[in-house]
This record gives sequence, structure tokens and C-alpha cells, in this order.
Amino acid sequence: MDTFPATLLQVAITAPVLIGLILIAGRSLPRSFASGFAFTGFALPAVIAPWLLVLWTNDATSPLQFRADGPWGFGFALNGLGAPLLAMTSLIGLAAGIKALTQDVEARNTYLGLILFMLGGTLGVFATDHLIGFYFFHEFALIPTFILTLFWGGEGRRPAAMQMAIYLTAGAMASLAGILIALDAANLSFANATFVNIADSLGTAKNIPAATGALVLFGLGTLASLFPFHSWAAPGYSAAPTPVSMLHAGALKKFGIYGIILLGLSSLNISQGTLGSWFLWLAVGNVFIVGLICLTQRDLKQLLSWSSVAHMGPIFLGIWVCGASGKAAGLDAAAFLMVAHGLSCAALFLLANAVRQRAGTYRLEEMGGLASRTPVLAAFFIAATMASIGLPGFGNFWGEVGVFLALRAQPLWIQAIVASTVIISAIYALRAVAATFFGPMSDGLARRLETAPFGDINWIERIAASVLLAASLTIGFIPSLITKSTNPVSTGVANFSQRTATAPAVKPAAPAQFLPSAR
Repeated sequence: MDTFPATLLQVAITAPVLIGLILIAGRSLPRSFASGFAFTGFALPAVIAPWLLVLWTNDATSPLQFRADGPWGFGFALNGLGAPLLAMTSLIGLAAGIKALTQDVEARNTYLGLILFMLGGTLGVFATDHLIGFYFFHEFALIPTFILTLFWGGEGRRPAAMQMAIYLTAGAMASLAGILIALDAANLSFANATFVNIADSLGTAKNIPAATGALVLFGLGTLASLFPFHSWAAPGYSAAPTPVSMLHAGALKKFGIYGIILLGLSSLNISQGTLGSWFLWLAVGNVFIVGLICLTQRDLKQLLSWSSVAHMGPIFLGIWVCGASGKAAGLDAAAFLMVAHGLSCAALFLLANAVRQRAGTYRLEEMGGLASRTPVLAAFFIAATMASIGLPGFGNFWGEVGVFLALRAQPLWIQAIVASTVIISAIYALRAVAATFFGPMSDGLARRLETAPFGDINWIERIAASVLLAASLTIGFIPSLITKSTNPVSTGVANFSQRTATAPAVKPAAPAQFLPSAR
């Protein structure tokens, strides 16, 4: 019964990679043919992955579904957390691809091929069942990210690309080292390191070094811009081409959080003890300190880049409270917010670039009054902003409310800091909207309008933005599309955390609800 969906899962991941390879090898292919071919690579995953999420069955005996073994030492399969992230990535990839196809850049076929590589690698991260595939696909997506930023990026692209390379490589190596140490302590070979076996083996191991959890948390946390290992993120997103910013900030960054849940929270108790206290304080740093940094930004893309870092804070807090208090609702909310944030974040980067194309700048003081000339762009940007700050109806609302509710038993100061982020994010987001679209038009923009008149966004840009906002509204009104697959994972991890907290001397096996063998 699962054979055909499993084959489609393979197609969704391999099609972008193969088409990207053909485009890079065929740099002289005609523009029209290359465009149609590239669009196929972007569109196929966007059709397949959401359909697989709809097909997902909330069956406690089979939370690993659509399995397909591969000859390369690891296979493809979707767990309850990977399924919605795969669907999210595919939709961001489609919107980013549409944007890339409208750009006039040098070496266009190579540019499109590298973006397809990045998309295929990111999809593979959320669809592999093995540690080898997990890290392989992450590096497979990161390499084109560096190249695209270095050669097609904007101002400051060279130092931004180098900083990204150093931070993200170091983070990946640190987390991998921690996992390998844990696997050795649990007598689990690297060849057998599936997520199922890791959860089972580490859950029963008694001699895992204490530093292992720290390596995993801080290594993967660097990839997810956990404070204070976040300084690469804002310069990187700002310098990168818009499709790269959309994919990296919206989807690829979730690799670190995904790994923290599957490799750290479920087996290494990273939310408990001294390490758990550090995790809490650093998550609060994302929420509050980075939120204050957002208030100082006067560049629209820089603001969105820092905002993306700040929005990781509630996700980290949801993960922390699940591991520290055994609240499945915390992890459920964090997983929901991962998906919702990816959609709204990508939409804002897309629309901010549309603003720059018309205003010629990202500087807020050099804009103003754009709504009179671009009412549709203003409407889309305001909608994406409302989604980002958690307006009811959009997906972010359920994630943020869920995190707040999961923290209600925590000390009042934690609740107060988290609640303050709603006010802070509303201030900087609405101020950016007002400065960009309303009020008097700046002198520079008025002169630009006289010399180079511009109009509203075209139908292609509207389609790209609509894909992301429609997806956010869909999960906002039908949250069960996400929670039906994430609930078993959250329940399993919460049960494991409760049992290890009450009996720390003997770690019980990870519960069957987490990642049992696929049927």
C-alpha cells in the first residue's frame, strides 16, 4: 500500500537534484527550455510532499511511513516531525524557484541548478532515516548555499559567506562529534545509526559522557542560530540572493532544531540539569535580546534577518519545556511554529525584495508612501507581517499560543519575557510596514518615481507569495494537518523525559510512540 507513496517520496528528493545537475552541466541550454525544466524541479516536490502529508495516518504502530531503502547505505522515510517540514520546504522551494526564474542573473542555468541542489538537499534532510543521510543532505544543501551567496549575493557577500561557512561547518562537526561519542558509548555502530536505533540505544545506555549533550545542543544550536551562536545568520541572510534567503531562513535552518529534537531531546536529556538551565537562558536570549536588536534595525532585509533569529526563541522554549517538564504540548507547539515560521519568513523575504526592486533600497528612511503606488504589494506584505506576529487565522498563531500555554506552569518571569516578545515583534514589524508603505514619500523615492516609474507586483510575484500565505492560512484553519503527525512524536519524547527525570540513574528505553520500526 505504501509502495507508490514511497516512490513519490524518492522522486520529490531526487528530481530537483538531477534536474539541477543537468542545468549545471548544460549551461548553454536555451533559456526557455532551461526555465521549463527548472520549474519542473521546483514544482514536483510542491505537489508530492503536501500530498504525502495529507496521506499521513496517525497510527501509533507505524509513525515511520513511506519507507524506501536506498543502495547508498541509508533510506528515505517520513517520521511525524519530518512530514510537515518536508511539505513546508517543498512550498518554500516552489516560491523561491518562481522568484529565481524571474531574475536576470549571469550564468543563469548554473544559478538555477545550484538552487535546485539546495532544495533537494534540504528535502533530503527531513526524509532520511539514517544519521549518514541526515548529515550528508545537510552538507549537500550548504555547499550551494555558500557558492550562491559568494557569487550571486549582494553587498557584503564575501565576509558573510565565509562567516556562514565557518560557523555552520563548526556547528555540524561539533554535533556530529557528540553523536559519535554517544554512539560509541552505547555500542552502536555508525552503519546501524538509524534514528530508531539511536533512540533505542542511547535511551538504555548508562555511560554516555556528560559533555555529549552539550556538543549536540550547542553544535546543532549554532545551525539554528541559538543565542549567542547566531551572529552568522543576519549577515548571511541579508547578503544572500532572495531565493537563497527564503530557503535557508525558512527551511534549511530548521535542520538544527530537527536534530536537537531527534538526536538530543529524545535521547540525551538536553533540557534537564545544568545543560537544561543553559538551554533555557540561551533560548531567552533569542527571545528578548535579539528582539531588542530588531528594534534598532533601519534596513528592511536586516530587520527580517534578525527577526528570523528572534523567532527561534519561542521554538527553543517549546522544546525546552517538553524536555524539562514532560509537556508534549510544548514540543507540539514548537513543531507547529517551525512550519508556520518557515512559510511567513520566506514570504517576507520574497516581498521585501519586491519592495527593493521598486524603491531601489532596503533603507526604511528612504521609502514611505509605497501603498499608493503598489497597493497589492502592500496588502501582501501586511498579510505576511500579520502572519509573522501571530495574527489569528495564520499558522503562527497556534504555535505561539501553544508555547505560551505550555509555559504557564513556569516561573512568572519566564512567562513575562515571552509575553513581551509579542509587543516587541509587533512594534518593529508594524513600524517597518508604516515606514515602507505609509506616510509621506521620501525625496529620494519621489525622484526615483519620476526618472524610473514603477508599478505594482506582477502576477508571477503574486503567485509566489500566494503559495506561502495560502499554506499559512490553511494550517491556521486546519491545524490538524500538522498536529496529526507531530502528536505521536511529542507524546513519545515527553514520556521519555518524564521517566528519565524521575529515574536519572537508569535511563529507560525510548518509548514505542517515538520512532518504532516501520511496517
